[in-house]
Formats: sequence, structure tokens, C-alpha cells
Amino acid sequence: MVAFVVSRVVVAAAGVRFDTDPLASGFQVLELTELRDNLFGSLTHLHAQPPLFNLFIGLVLRLPQAWEQPVFRLVYLGAGLSLALTIFTVLVRLGLRRSLAVLLTLVVTLSPANILFENWAHYDYLVVLLLCLSVLALQRYEDDHRLRHVAVFFGLSGVLVLTRSMFQLVWFLAWTAVLVVHRRRADWKHVAIVASVPLLAIVAVYANTFRVAGSFTSSTSLGISLAKITTFQLPETERRAMVDQGALSPLALVPPQAPVPGYAGVVPPAPTTGVPVLDEEVKTFADGTIRTNYNNLLYAEVSEAYLDDAVRTLRTRPDAYARGVATATELFFRPPSDFFTLRENRTHIAEYNRLYNHLFYGVVASGDPISGFPDVAQQYRQGPPRTGWLSIVLYVVALVGGAIELCRRRDRRRPGHSSLLLGFLWSTVAYVVAVSNLLEVGENDRFRLYTEPLVLLLVVALAGRWLARRRERDSGHEEGEVLGFDHAIEMKPCGGKSLTPPPEAGRR
Repeated sequence: MVAFVVSRVVVAAAGVRFDTDPLASGFQVLELTELRDNLFGSLTHLHAQPPLFNLFIGLVLRLPQAWEQPVFRLVYLGAGLSLALTIFTVLVRLGLRRSLAVLLTLVVTLSPANILFENWAHYDYLVVLLLCLSVLALQRYEDDHRLRHVAVFFGLSGVLVLTRSMFQLVWFLAWTAVLVVHRRRADWKHVAIVASVPLLAIVAVYANTFRVAGSFTSSTSLGISLAKITTFQLPETERRAMVDQGALSPLALVPPQAPVPGYAGVVPPAPTTGVPVLDEEVKTFADGTIRTNYNNLLYAEVSEAYLDDAVRTLRTRPDAYARGVATATELFFRPPSDFFTLRENRTHIAEYNRLYNHLFYGVVASGDPISGFPDVAQQYRQGPPRTGWLSIVLYVVALVGGAIELCRRRDRRRPGHSSLLLGFLWSTVAYVVAVSNLLEVGENDRFRLYTEPLVLLLVVALAGRWLARRRERDSGHEEGEVLGFDHAIEMKPCGGKSLTPPPEAGRR
């Protein structure tokens, strides 16, 4: 905690300031006046994003105006401290020595990306915290199978789905099924009942989006994302020729997320509903700032049309999609601190950022990333010098090693045979990597922020298992001698009691 507080004082002294610009410019956020004055009505007509981040903003805006900035800042500082404590707790419960757990926690929480996103009023940093808290809740449930811990896990997972559209209903249902099957000989009915509460909330939000925009989902922007990674990987001359041939619609000539007037004559205008957050073309702020309102009902229709073109492009020009995925993957393995909106704060810790990128990510380039919003596919790519080569190695070890470990035949006669935590870490990292790079191009370095602490925890968990087997083969090692692990076979919490539950645990 001391290191966290000192580090935040130092970066503040260096000039890093809490950036509230996403509240005004972020396409994920509704107009602030509507959130302040008509919170419930605005949220019930939100279709572009899941509702919880806007709910959080709206609740803060209802406080006295002088409190708004301090409350936002305290929430994000609290999230940073909570993230550090959560990572440390999970590492210790994995059996890692406290000194090494502190060191690894500091590597994550003192990273430039962590510092910069903690000072950016967006949902990304909160998503990282939700993921890590979910890991801790599942770890505790795997240890003792108490119903309250699985309730916390499902609650956090539900909040995650209703905050970030990357995590969909199918992801929640998959982990519900895993835990129900896991407890099929014990209290699976209780587990299913606990899961049903957040599940009903998720289904209600999906149903509301269907009511508003005709899509049973938490976000209607999938087609826009797919257009960027498929259709708009083709040069304009090729797209124009395909439009003339009837292979693509005229929408293929309008850049994704263009202002509403840009779609005039291409997509039929949306009907007037009388609801400001659905009808207004722009969001206007007190200082005169104007931003496009991506919750305008037109964008639901635009997204569907882009999706149709994306499917046609996949069928006729799969090479365009392959280029898009290659670009997305290259961008994903750049430092998250490269994200273009962080530029101003990044300049205040520029030397520290470069040093960290060299040491921990394996970035070769010594300069800064290209600034400005990348508006064409070629600008996204910056080549191998900005790639985090050590990050690639770590992800390969985590994903390949995790897959091998999960496929190993487990001896159910031995305690601790369950692999819930390992499976959650591996599947979530794999899921984020796949969804980030197969469905979107442009902001992939930002998406990698979600998995950075999970990859670290996964590698530590794998190391514990590998070293446990080595210790079994070489019984001459004394407990606590193996590479910083206090308990290489049975993972134990801080108090030293075995985390392996008795046979009757969870059946009471």
C-alpha cells in the first residue's frame, strides 16, 4: 500500500492529471445532461452499450457539482489500490512467497499503462479490476465451495457483462454451466439458483435492447466493428468497384462511425421517437463541445447494414479479413500505454514509459508511438520495433502451457484436483485475445490491458503446478525451496492452513 501511495504522489507531481475527457468525447457515454436530468429514461433507451458505466456516471452527476471531479478521482484511485491488493492476495493464495508476490504486484500496478488508464475516466480500468476480483472470488470458491463465494463470482461476472460489451451472455452462460457441472454431485441446484439472479438482469438488458433497437444483445455496434476489420481493409478503389458490381452496398464507401449526415441517401433515416438519446444527432456540452451521438437509433440500422457487407467481404475477399486480423494482432502486442488518447499524460512519464517498455515488454523502438487517431488501416501498423516481443513470449507460454495443463489427465483420488481457477484464467485470456483480434481493429492495445494481470497469474499458477510435479519426482527437496513457492504442492493462504477442502465441504 505504501508503494502504491508513493507512486501515485510521484506521478501526480510529474504532471499526470486525471483525464475526464472520455465523459464528454467517449462514444460509450450518453449526453451528460440527459444522464443528470433523466437517468432512468436515458438508460432504458440505451442500445449502443451495456448500461452500468452510464449508470455509474449518472449517479455521480447527481451529486453536487463541486463533488463530481473528486468523486471520479477517488473511485479510480480506489480501483487502483483494490487491484493491487487483489493481485497480491491471489498470488499469496497460489503459494507464492510474500516478497515475490509484492514484487510481481508492483510490476503490474506500477506499469505506465496501469498509471495512465487509472487516470483516464473510462470503463477499461474498472473492467480490469472486475476481472481480477472475479479471479479471487473463484479461487476462494474452489478452496472451500462456500455458496457465498460463488455468489460473489457470479455477481462480479454479471456486472462485467453489463459494463463491457466484449463479455456477452454466452460467456456468462458458459461459466454457469461449468460451475453447475462441477457441483453436479453436491449443491449444483444452489449454484444454479445463485447464478440465475445476475442472469435475469443480463437477459432483461438484452430484452430491452431488442425492444429499443430490434437486437437481442447488450450492444448494437458489432457490425461497425466487423466493417473495420473486413470491408474497410480493402482500398477505396476496390470497394468502389465492388459497389458498382453490386457485390457491396453503397455503405461500403462511408467510413464506420461517420456522423449521422454522412449516411444520408445511403441508409433510410431513423424514425423520430421523441426520446432525445435516440433522436439527437450530436451530444452538446456546456463548454460548447460537440460529439456524435452514437446512440442515435440510425446507428442500429447502420450496424446491421455494415454487418451484411462484412459477411459478403468475408466470402469474396477473405484476404482482406486476414490483413485486418494481422493488423489487429500486431496492435494488440504493442504496449497498452501506446493508446492514442493517453498521449498528453504519457508525455509526463515518457522516459519511465520507454524504460518499462524495453525491460518488461521487449519493445525495441526508443521513440514515441504515432500520435493522433488512426483513421485508415495503414496508420494502425507501426512495425516490429514497437511490438512487445517479451509479451508475445509470455502469452504463448500462458496459453500453450495452460492448454496442456488443462488437457492433462487429472487424478481425482488426490486432493486439489479441480482446475477451476486455472480454467478461468486460461479461458478468459484466450477469449479476450480472440474477440479483440478477430472482431475489431484499431484499439487492440487498449484491450490487452484486460489480460495483463491475468496472464501473470496464469503463469504463476502454471509454475506452481509444474514445480509441484518436479518436487514429487525429487522428494529430496524441502518444502519452500522451490523458486519462491512456499507450498509447491498444496496451495495455502496467508494463515498457512491447507486450501484443500474436506470431502464434505460445500454439502452442508
